[in-house]
Amino acid sequence: MSQKIFIANWKMQLSPSEAIKTAKSFVKQFKTFKGTAVVCPDFLSLTSVSKIFKDTPLLLGAQDLAAFERGAYTGEISALDLAALNAKYVLIGHSERRSYLQETDKLLAAKIRMALAQKIKPVLCVGENAAEKKQGREAAVIKAQLKGALNYLSNNGVRSLLIAYEPIWAIGTGLNCNPEKALNVKNTILELCKRAGLKKTPILYGGSVTAENAADFLVPGGFDGLLVGGASLNAKSFGKIVKS
Repeated sequence: MSQKIFIANWKMQLSPSEAIKTAKSFVKQFKTFKGTAVVCPDFLSLTSVSKIFKDTPLLLGAQDLAAFERGAYTGEISALDLAALNAKYVLIGHSERRSYLQETDKLLAAKIRMALAQKIKPVLCVGENAAEKKQGREAAVIKAQLKGALNYLSNNGVRSLLIAYEPIWAIGTGLNCNPEKALNVKNTILELCKRAGLKKTPILYGGSVTAENAADFLVPGGFDGLLVGGASLNAKSFGKIVKS
């Protein structure tokens, strides 16, 4: 894929007022940007950030969504409401949600369906933890995660799916995944996607991405973009990554 995709995941790091201030600084930083830059603020800040990003090159994303369209699901966020706020992307199955909230592959598949129904592009996150890495089980773990979610989806329902490879042991730790090994995993994911009937699936990398190492993952034949955590909380820092 020629155009790279950059996604900023602000997680639960900013208060609503801080998110507004940061979003405004992003608009200044990206006012002439021509590519694909997505910002995923916390749910409380989505409405404000959506208004700030209107008529700018920046796209709005969400950090999660409900597996149901409407109903008595206390605390959940409907894809219908995300679409109404002009959200274009949504993270699904981030390692922190898999680990802390025990999200299952069946649940993730339902969330993907909800996103696609509202023309929101789902970004399915996959990756191994430290113990699995030590055992050399990266490929097996990722294969199981991909198959687990895709097995619950119809073949014609995942045309807009993106995959984010995020080695869990590298997220927020400052530890860097060796770019060459990461690219090997990327190729494994691409092959698995092809076997599942998915074509032209963008594969992103996430895991302690910084302005200093971003270019290592974006070499020719490398990843189709980046999912950025801590380094995306500052507009200038994220801008440097996008320009890598």
